Amino acid sequence: MQILLPLTYSILFIFLILKMKFFDCPAISKLQLIGLFVLKIVFGLIVYYVYMYHYAPADSYLYFEGSKNVFDQFLGNSSGEILGWNSSFDDVFYNNSRLIIYINFFIQFISFNNVFVHVLFFCIFSFIGLTALYKAFYKYFPDKKNILILGLYLVPSVLFWTSGIYKETIALSCLGLIVYLSDFGLIKSFTIKMIVYLTILFALLFFVKIYIFAALFLLLLISWLLTKMNGAKYFLYYSLIFVSVIVIVHLFSKTSNRLNVYQLIADKQAKAISEAKGGIFLENRNYFICFNYNDFGALVARPDSLHSIKRGSSYLLWELNNMKDTTFVTNSSDSSIYKIVYKIKPANSVIGVEKMEPTFSSVYSTIPLAIVNVFFQPTLFSIKNVLQLFSWIENIWLLLLVVIAILFFDRKIILQKEVFVFCILFAIIQFALIGLTTPVVGAMVRYKVTALPFLFTICMLCIDGEKLSKKLKRAKD
Repeated sequence: MQILLPLTYSILFIFLILKMKFFDCPAISKLQLIGLFVLKIVFGLIVYYVYMYHYAPADSYLYFEGSKNVFDQFLGNSSGEILGWNSSFDDVFYNNSRLIIYINFFIQFISFNNVFVHVLFFCIFSFIGLTALYKAFYKYFPDKKNILILGLYLVPSVLFWTSGIYKETIALSCLGLIVYLSDFGLIKSFTIKMIVYLTILFALLFFVKIYIFAALFLLLLISWLLTKMNGAKYFLYYSLIFVSVIVIVHLFSKTSNRLNVYQLIADKQAKAISEAKGGIFLENRNYFICFNYNDFGALVARPDSLHSIKRGSSYLLWELNNMKDTTFVTNSSDSSIYKIVYKIKPANSVIGVEKMEPTFSSVYSTIPLAIVNVFFQPTLFSIKNVLQLFSWIENIWLLLLVVIAILFFDRKIILQKEVFVFCILFAIIQFALIGLTTPVVGAMVRYKVTALPFLFTICMLCIDGEKLSKKLKRAKD
């Protein structure tokens, strides 16, 4: 059953690729498309085994286990602790990731707790998104099929991370479908059905990856507004609208703390830095506390699976009715009883990040370094495992493409300036937001995979093949 069920679903998905009109892709045969999907399945299995036996417990494992707990509760076989955790503390894993857990929960009805079935479903989710992107790009670059296949389907980190049970898989699926349905924001009119589809996809994207939602919505809105204007001054109008949006966001940030984007970014960064340090998190009716991950000896186990704290211990404390203020407790005399909520293992690839202030100048002055970090991390001298080595090689490949694209720029790309600008800005905005809020190299590598298909593809499309060939021939002579 462990092998037969995933094999059955694999055959079913291949059948759907053969029969569904959505998978009728110009210039790609169904056999080629099936080959690309099988490649994703292979990478899905690689992701599973790598993180099951070398890096456990990974997020994908926790998403799956969380769905099992929710499913057991649904069947009346669970105490319900997963859904009963304190939701006021935003860093609780299950509160941050409920949508992914619920997606896995619904798959549980037909997977019978077979994790490989879940992997297969996430493979088809991301494959749908990539296929939608292919069709969206092909409309503007019909003679660049090989580049589109290479840039969209075959970027190693995209293949790897979007073939596992991760948020990025769902985000890529939503992202690809939104770009395809909206035609990079250039669609002239919307049907009721299309509006419903886009609303659902944007809602999913909002709850999965809000920074991708923000970047995508902004750029699609600008593109759509520009379809109503004189195309002769496209870059001028685009710049004016983009700057106007920044000004509007700045003004809104001054009106209320809830609307203060700078505060949100600074808080997100502070929480990410705290999570990177890891810890053991406990709570009772009054307090939420965090111990150092290696400080388990400061807890005294009780027969009822609860814990008390050894006298003289040190930890961080929050009152449940005021989670914003942190108290540093030293030499504790607390005799209260706590339950362990969850544990976070310290990250082993943290880079030095200067803490931002929630101000315009602090955030925007940090953006250049944030983009550079996401683009170049991991560096050659900071590599700590094989996955980071492959990521570094991919970064070098991307850097080489950028240099070649600049030196041998194909001016024909300006004919499709709307797609060109969208891809470049979408990648840059994502890199900036990831770099501002993420101090962990491993997380950066995974988070940026939703930007890489756009960046790799547009860089290759910008290269004038004839100029490059002539240069190489002259170099040989």
